[in-house]
Amino acid sequence: MTRKSEQTEVVRKIVVFFDICSSTSILEELLRTENEKLWRNLIISLKRYLTRKRSSVGFELYKFLGDGWILLFEPRLDGLAIFEFLEELSDEFFSLYKGRIRNVLTTRISTIGLTFGMDIGSCITFVMNNQREYVGRPLNVAGRLQGAIGQRDKNPQNKGLVSKNLYATFIDTRQIKRKYRVCTVNRALKNISGGEDYRCLKVELK
Repeated sequence: MTRKSEQTEVVRKIVVFFDICSSTSILEELLRTENEKLWRNLIISLKRYLTRKRSSVGFELYKFLGDGWILLFEPRLDGLAIFEFLEELSDEFFSLYKGRIRNVLTTRISTIGLTFGMDIGSCITFVMNNQREYVGRPLNVAGRLQGAIGQRDKNPQNKGLVSKNLYATFIDTRQIKRKYRVCTVNRALKNISGGEDYRCLKVELK
């Protein structure tokens, strides 16, 4: 007999992987000046913001990764709403950073903001240690896309790389392009089949 915790299900999700630019440099300086609690407080405040928004925007706050999160959206036809939320999230982060961190830093850090990787596809979901877990290619691709934003881009903050597979599902691409700068780019994605010269869309939220 299969226990409930061992049961698996295949679900289709939009995966958004986001990370904080220069987080290592910021945290190292805060540690030197014994202000590391400020970083902890910023992360907690950002999580509270995401928790407040998840029902109205429509996403699952899946996993914290040290300086960013994985967000899971149900497949949807309107991409503009997702990008508008990510823009708002970027504004919220910068407001928290400016109000709580920037004034105590002794060195100027120019690359401040969030970076995003996005894909869509089937994930296997199951329960492990009383937590719902997901595995699948879209999580790997979204993570690699987020990590590849800095390739050939000295100012990656507030930008996202979106798989062509995901972008093709949106019916409002004209509206997206009217509001945001969108261009096709090639990136090298490590440990992804076909990732040696991966074509995707770069979306600039600012």
